[in-house]
Amino acid sequence: MSETEVETRITGQVIDERGRPVGGATVACNGAKTKTLFNGTYKFDDLEPGPHVVEIALEGYRSQSRQVDTEEGGESIIDFHLETETGDTRIYGYVLEEETGEPIRTGGSVYMFRLTFNRNVPFDPETGFFEFADLPPGTYSLWTSVLEYDDEKKTVTVEEGEDRREDFFIRRGFIEPPLG
Repeated sequence: MSETEVETRITGQVIDERGRPVGGATVACNGAKTKTLFNGTYKFDDLEPGPHVVEIALEGYRSQSRQVDTEEGGESIIDFHLETETGDTRIYGYVLEEETGEPIRTGGSVYMFRLTFNRNVPFDPETGFFEFADLPPGTYSLWTSVLEYDDEKKTVTVEEGEDRREDFFIRRGFIEPPLG
């Protein structure tokens, strides 16, 4: 930057599909990278005037990029509204009682956790079947929640287009009687 040029700045905010600020998202500009703060904001200081490409990437969301022409001494504001990434991957399976191999008739849920989103689905009490569909490839944590049974966790990694079966065989938990 020459002595006669005045610094320019690019700032903005990143929000998710529900309008909430997203902290920890990676934002890049001209090879420099930063993370958004807890309130979803980011900034790049000391930029030369001219064209810049700002890119955002966060697991579970579609990557985005925007070009902006900055002016000498100016500030450009580039906000991003993230869109959930979808795919053609599916994780499915059955929740069954460990001793009998039969479905747990009381029903319950299977929870999915990924850095950017949580989901849960009830499993069918008649068959034990559960399914998470239209997922992007990646690594997911799954766990069961069934009244009077121990929770079970699994980490599952799926590739693009994969249908992955993951069954849970859970055992009845020990419940201490109340004191008294």
